Amino acid sequence: MAAVAGLLALAFSAGAQTPRPTLRDAVDAAWHLSPQARALANRQAELDARARAAGSFLAGAPTVSLAHKAGRGAASGAQETEAEISAPLWQPKLRSATASQVEADRAALAAQIAAAKLKLASEAREVAAAAALAETQLELATRKMAEAQALASDTERRVKAGESARVDALRAGSALSEAESARAGAEGALARALANWRALTGLPQPAALDEAQGAEGAHPLVQAAEAQARAARSKLEVTEADRRDPMEVGVGVVRERPGGGAPTESAVRLSLRVPLGGDIRNGARIAAARAELDAAEAELDASRRLAASEREAALAELEAARRSERLALERERFAREAQELIAKSHRLGETDLPTRLRADAERFEAELARARTAIDARRALSKLNQANGAMP
Repeated sequence: MAAVAGLLALAFSAGAQTPRPTLRDAVDAAWHLSPQARALANRQAELDARARAAGSFLAGAPTVSLAHKAGRGAASGAQETEAEISAPLWQPKLRSATASQVEADRAALAAQIAAAKLKLASEAREVAAAAALAETQLELATRKMAEAQALASDTERRVKAGESARVDALRAGSALSEAESARAGAEGALARALANWRALTGLPQPAALDEAQGAEGAHPLVQAAEAQARAARSKLEVTEADRRDPMEVGVGVVRERPGGGAPTESAVRLSLRVPLGGDIRNGARIAAARAELDAAEAELDASRRLAASEREAALAELEAARRSERLALERERFAREAQELIAKSHRLGETDLPTRLRADAERFEAELARARTAIDARRALSKLNQANGAMP
């Protein structure tokens, strides 16, 4: 318990010194801590390398070959040395198709990053809502404990003055113990919420749920699926254009010494290597690329349906949460007015302690329900923004 209290004190002292972060700040902090961010950064470096390769005149790295031959017997002393450098050339249309695929993959990567950040935003919104609820519960539990302490002290005074029975002091003490236990549980819940927040964002204080309702727009998850489908289509085009291995052109020098004192002869050699393509090489690759495109298009359809259903569900949840908040606010007003009247009547000796304790408990439950529904309404608004694809 001491460790929990110290953790909460440290968190609240940090909050008193620095303002709370916004949800957008939290998402940015969580993104910097995310392993996925590092992996996608490496993916960006890969795309840069592929773009440089597609912009090159050659389809690959040049190769150098050396050969030497020495004669024997009657041709003793004869030698032949050959050196050649060769390089692969782009096939017609393959270079432009490869460049288009790189750009499509860039767009897919950007959309994937946006979708990943939106997913982190969902986690940040949920953890921030859990922390807000835990803070509210602790605040109410602390106030209830203070009220229970005041009531227990007043009841003990009445018992000593002979105005109340000893059983009332026992009841008040039991209510105080219950309030202290509830506050301890609220402290533990807040400590867990703060730990979850720090694990996600690395920030000491949770963000406030202060979002405004955003406009409905293009959903990043749908955009990511669209970009992935375009990338798969570009890959199919590259596969269909890549009908054979690249041609190779080579330039070589041959130096020959026949032997027997004959002079050395030199010659320049040009070579062209043209591989032949066929279904054995290309059939399976084209079929795999088409299957990948079909899967990407199916994923796109599923993403559109999911986004539409989540948006509809989020709207319904927000309407229900706002109704619940209005009803809880009305219930709190009734319970507070009743508790104030019964507390006044108890102070005047007109109402017994059990009735006062029931009224106190009902008011606390009503206040807690109102606080929960208020946070639920803000959480439902965050979910609607999430379903609309809006970042904090």
